[in-house]
Amino acid sequence: MDIYYKNILDLITSISLLCKQNYTTISNKFFKKRLTKVERSKINIGEPLNEIIIGLLLGDGHIQSRQLNGNCRFMYGQSSLRENHLNYFNHIFELFKPFNSEEYKVKSRSFIDKRSNKTYSSILFATLTLPCFTYYRELFYNLEGKKRIPLNIDKLLTPRGLAY
Repeated sequence: MDIYYKNILDLITSISLLCKQNYTTISNKFFKKRLTKVERSKINIGEPLNEIIIGLLLGDGHIQSRQLNGNCRFMYGQSSLRENHLNYFNHIFELFKPFNSEEYKVKSRSFIDKRSNKTYSSILFATLTLPCFTYYRELFYNLEGKKRIPLNIDKLLTPRGLAY
């Protein structure tokens, strides 16, 4: 039995920067501390999350490959921490929560820019390393690991993906 992620979205909510979590997601109760290789291979990304990932990868999202021929994970972060941006970040995190372990916490960090002596903060999250994210790595990254826009972006990008 394959596990499909289904998310019911109100399109207006998904476009708004003031997302208020009025959508439903499946729970991540089926994730335990470590998944077997077979369990990982059965996790798939369905619509509309596929469209959303395409849009996010054109912006602040990226796919990390920890090993040369290994599985990948989706990562998303923001450095602008104004209220509207935090609401949007939390919305994105909630969409990907089923792909994290139950105890996963968002990471935050601060650093001082030595040139201006200003402190900057950012928040980020990363999903579990799963085969379903490897497809996006192959789609958006060349062999040297540089992000690029796929040649078939006109077929991949939808209005929902563009909104994200």
